[in-house]
Amino acid sequence: MTVAEISSRVITRIDDDPVTPISVSAAEVLAAINEGQELAALLSLCLEKTVDFPLSGCWYAQRSSLTDFLVPLRITVAGIRLRPSTLAELDAMNPAWQATAGTAARYATLGCNLLAVTPQQTVTARFTYAYSPAQLLAGDTPVIPAANHPDLVEYGVYKCRLKEGAQQLARGLGNFNTFLDSMQKLGDYTRARSLAARYDVQPLELALFDRSKLVSEIIKRQAKLS
Repeated sequence: MTVAEISSRVITRIDDDPVTPISVSAAEVLAAINEGQELAALLSLCLEKTVDFPLSGCWYAQRSSLTDFLVPLRITVAGIRLRPSTLAELDAMNPAWQATAGTAARYATLGCNLLAVTPQQTVTARFTYAYSPAQLLAGDTPVIPAANHPDLVEYGVYKCRLKEGAQQLARGLGNFNTFLDSMQKLGDYTRARSLAARYDVQPLELALFDRSKLVSEIIKRQAKLS
């Protein structure tokens, strides 16, 4: 499905005219579709790529060059995997790890934009990571799996109804739950694939996530905006 097709379905589902909509603008629908795809990528880690990444010290703000970076899946140097660690583990193993030269063996991350590698080595690493998709334009096709393109319709309907409150908000939350159900299945598929590839990070376990609290927060936040 193209973005134009998804937009048309979203507008139709909220009982408006897809040619000349009144209750929502084309920009709002496009923003909702982009938000849905970004959330899908974050929840399922279904998008991945492998690039060369130069190492020459200890600390890196990787999003300065890898602008779409979400989480590392695997880092190798000369075909040898670096082991993921926490900062506490690195401190316990070697208090001077931030200034230790040698063959790179471990890495740690904090958030999406702080990476530490130890020992320090000047070399090019192979970096496999989950990424966030670029912003879609009207003529584009979403990069998440084609089977999940209808889920962007569900998210778009939810997002466009969110501002209306009351019954429309309640109906929209049903679409949001449908979207999350699909993301759970996509995450399960990605997790199985990631375990087979022995990746370092797995998708969020949505099956263990308490959605009731999230829905309550959405309702409370929207009530404040009303």
